[in-house]
Amino acid sequence: MKDKSAKTVVRKANLLLYASAQFIVLTIAAMFTYPGSAKFEPQSDRYLFFQNFFSDLGATKTYSGLSNTTSMVMFIVALSSVGLALLVFSTTWKSIANREGDRIFGYAAQVFAVLSGLCFIGIAATPWDLILSAHNSFVKAAFSLLLGFIVCLSALQMRNLWRKQYLVLNLLYLVILSIYIGILFYGPDLTTREGLEFQVAAQKIIVYVSVLNLGFQALGIRQSASLS
Repeated sequence: MKDKSAKTVVRKANLLLYASAQFIVLTIAAMFTYPGSAKFEPQSDRYLFFQNFFSDLGATKTYSGLSNTTSMVMFIVALSSVGLALLVFSTTWKSIANREGDRIFGYAAQVFAVLSGLCFIGIAATPWDLILSAHNSFVKAAFSLLLGFIVCLSALQMRNLWRKQYLVLNLLYLVILSIYIGILFYGPDLTTREGLEFQVAAQKIIVYVSVLNLGFQALGIRQSASLS
């Protein structure tokens, strides 16, 4: 890889690493500034980790009707940054591909990453309390497209004997993400407290695991480019 190209890859990987870190920091901060209330606990005065979705952080108002501006702004910045970073990062597959026939997986990975990133931005731009249908559609599309990206990225890693630790964690994440997508489409509904808590817990796990895996994969790309 040429020196200039390597530096570009490093910058793109650094952007995704930064976006992953700031997502964790900003969403935790948003939870502390959330005014409170949940579907089955409307009188709550704080964010309930197992009853409030991430999307509640991005709503314009809480279930009890309180303004949620501070948390909403932090959520929008956090998720939009990840979506934008994924768009920029999408071309770095070229630093993995060294074999004939890799391009089909590489360009597919790039398309999936771009579309998934746009959908994550779409989630941030559509508060569920104002545009529920569009918000839910973006959620389902974002994770489904992310699955496509991870499948193609894993295929590239296997074909090019990528570092074992990155491939193994990517494959493990692939299993977790596949399970979550099943829950997202076919899991318990939100009309009962038990169903809601199950979906909220599953979402918390997949969101933070997704961000951590993206950051870890970006670290692998950065290390490889730095050695080029």
